[in-house]
Amino acid sequence: MPKSAVETVEEFLSDDPKKWGKLSSDINYRRLELLLLRDILLELKNLNK
Repeated sequence: MPKSAVETVEEFLSDDPKKWGKLSSDINYRRLELLLLRDILLELKNLNK
């Protein structure tokens, strides 16, 4: 039986600072990864001109 939307969301509503710290760290890491990939793409486009 699939979980309800409420049960799914409750997993993310923890007051545990460790969970929030890890999530924040993951988000910042993914943002930096996307920025780097964008810069590489822009550089490749400039080289192909």
